[in-house]
Amino acid sequence: MSSIKSLVPPKISVSGIAGASGSTAALSDFYSKLPKGPVPKVQPSGPLGRYYARYIATSSPAPILHAALAITLTGYAINYHFNLKHHKQKEHH
Repeated sequence: MSSIKSLVPPKISVSGIAGASGSTAALSDFYSKLPKGPVPKVQPSGPLGRYYARYIATSSPAPILHAALAITLTGYAINYHFNLKHHKQKEHH
């Protein structure tokens, strides 16, 4: 039972158990030092944090469009490098 006493909040203390007043006081002191109120909102930092806060956290469809555009541009760049730039104004091999 002594291991459970440390988990019990001070307002639900086990006052009927002998010797509980010392551990309850220590537990009450611990809980009185905890911060109270709502958790302060953390500002996003970095480009990925701002992108997440702006589009993904708000359930916007924009990331799907951004991914499609990125895939299209990457595919065109690869295609241009390996195929299109070699045949510009030249005879085919």
